[in-house]
Parts: sequence; C-alpha cells; structure tokens
Amino acid sequence: MSDKQNKRKSKKKYYQSAKKQKTGVLETGLKGILITCNNEQKCVKESYNLLNEFADDLFGLENSKSNKDSESSDIDIEAELAAEIKDIQCNKRRFQQVCTMAKNVLFINTTVPDPTKLVSTIFEKVLETGQRKTRFILRMKPVVITCKPNQTDIRKHMDAYFEELTKDESNLSLSYKTDCTIRNNSSVTTSHIQWYVRETIEKYAPKWTVNLTDPQFVISVDILRGICCIGFLRNFVKFRKYNLSETAGVKEKALQISDDLKEAKESGDDLKETDESILSEEKINNNIEETKESDTSIKDAT
Repeated sequence: MSDKQNKRKSKKKYYQSAKKQKTGVLETGLKGILITCNNEQKCVKESYNLLNEFADDLFGLENSKSNKDSESSDIDIEAELAAEIKDIQCNKRRFQQVCTMAKNVLFINTTVPDPTKLVSTIFEKVLETGQRKTRFILRMKPVVITCKPNQTDIRKHMDAYFEELTKDESNLSLSYKTDCTIRNNSSVTTSHIQWYVRETIEKYAPKWTVNLTDPQFVISVDILRGICCIGFLRNFVKFRKYNLSETAGVKEKALQISDDLKEAKESGDDLKETDESILSEEKINNNIEETKESDTSIKDAT
C-alpha cells in the first residue's frame, strides 16, 4: 500500500500571489493635463517630452538644487546616500501618468503650480510657429479639480474656485459655455452638470451670459468612470477647442488665404487693364463714326 502511495504523483500546490495595491490611478484631489490620443503608448512619451520642454522654461528644471561647497573630509557618504534615497521616495515626479480606465484618454498628474498656464503657453507657441510638435496627441486640456461626479462635490469645488475668481473685477461680467464629456458613466448626464455649473454662476457671477459660439470662458467637465475632471479654459475658439493639430493649421490657412487674396488682386488688376483698353478702343471707334457722320451731313448740305 505504501508502495502505491509512493508511486502516486504528488499534487502540486499553487498559491495565488497577493494582489498588489494599484498605484497611479485617477482619483480625487489631483491636478494635471487630460489628453486624448490615437495611440496611448506612444502618446505618453510624446506628452512627457512636450510638457517637460515647456515646464523647464516656465518653472525651472526639475529637481534642481544648489551645489553645496564642503571639504572632502567632512563628507559622510552613507548619510548622503540615505538622504538621496529618502528624497527620491518622498518626492513625486513633475509629470506622472495615472490610469483612467478609458480608451485613448490619458491623465498626466503634475506638481507644477499652474497647469492652465503651462497648456496655454504650449498652444500660444504652436499658434505662433504653426508647428504641431506632436503626432499622437489630439486634444490637451488642463485640469485643476478632480472630484466625485455628484452635486455636493462639484458645487463645493466650483464655489471655492469662483469665490476666488470673482474677486477680480475684470471677471465679473464674462460670456461662458459649459463643455461636458462623459465616458463610462451612466449615473450622471450633461444636463445635471450644466445645472450644477449654473447654480454656482448664479451665486457668484450673476452678470455672466451664455455664449455657445465664441465664449470668453469655458468650464470644461470630463467625467471618467467615477471621477470628475474640471478645467477652466480661455481662448477656447482661438485654440480650436484645445486641439493641437487644428491650432497648428491656423497659420498655414492664414498664409493660404493671404496668397489667394494676392492672386485675386493681381488678376483683378489684369482685368482692370483689359477693361480700360476695351473702353479706349470703343471710344476711338465712336469718335471715328461721329466723324464719318459729320462728313456725310456736310456733303448733303452742299
């Protein structure tokens, strides 16, 4: 019996590894840049390069520290290594992608003080040069609030923002529009979001008016599953709804229109010269006919 048991193959035991806690997931209390794209993997690298390029100019280099002068005898190498490791563990990267659970939608979490200024600077440069600078990024919008997509949370953060915004008298009378996009969430609708926004505006900016064609101020609301991302955008029409490729094409279209007008003007001048020559010929012919008629009348009289 024991021999049979020994011949039996021992069953392998499989132990399921403990699930690691997910990190880098879109959650409340973040700020950053919301990006739509057509290739997520390549778009991430492209986004980091573009954002770091402009952030270095606006906010300085990342992790820039002044060099400390000290003698080699006073340096404690172990203490320095421990301090560097602790600094790396505690400090966050300036730009870090977080998972949105939505296809072709990226959220780049950031530690820069003003993501709206950063994105506006990028679009101003693209508009000026006509260079797209990216291949896979479609739209790029700054986000200054992430919260739960319910009336209480949205009103709480909107009220706090508008309370500060309306302290500037230049912001008391503006035209606005609410731009809302909902992905992977069926518990809230666009009309709900518009109602929450309208309640805040009626409270803090009653002189604001709705303008759907060319608003001065756009309240951008993107709902991704259970998170609401809110941004406050200016130059919405000028930046082509914050679309990089369309913004880059503005200069090219302007140059094309200028060339067309120039050609039209040149062709108009040619037509004008042709008309003048035709008129002069007709005038000469009329004078000749009048001379002939006068000669005929003189002969008849004699």
